[in-house]
Amino acid sequence: MKTLFKIITLAIAMLLLPAYAEKAPKTPPAIAKDAKHPAGVDLKLMSDDASYGYTEKNPIKVGSKEEYGGPQAERDYLESLLDTAGKPLKFRRLGSGGASAEGKPLDIYEITLSDGGKFQLWIDMYQPKNKPDKQPAPLGLYKKK
Repeated sequence: MKTLFKIITLAIAMLLLPAYAEKAPKTPPAIAKDAKHPAGVDLKLMSDDASYGYTEKNPIKVGSKEEYGGPQAERDYLESLLDTAGKPLKFRRLGSGGASAEGKPLDIYEITLSDGGKFQLWIDMYQPKNKPDKQPAPLGLYKKK
């Protein structure tokens, strides 16, 4: 009976998670081209696509050639991101929701900026050719050099 309850609870959570994710703010403010950028950021790895990483339809694609390296690739990618103040982000995995074009589950992360602002990122960790250090930062964020 306990197992059945856990399965039902998990199924309900997976159904509600994408709806919850859609209510969160979509993006942090965009970084102006002429802004004074913090030291140690890679300006070449900044996306100008407003949906990149912020929607289920355009997730950040990372991966690893290691058989079970996807979760570490996600963490490596998230740890490489900086906010507009040049400070590291805090992140917390909310769970899986939606599916990639290949039908693989996507992970949803809650991101907290140094000023307390929060938003969510969608990540596809099943892309072994996409090294975390080569993927751009979503709009409004930086990547470490």
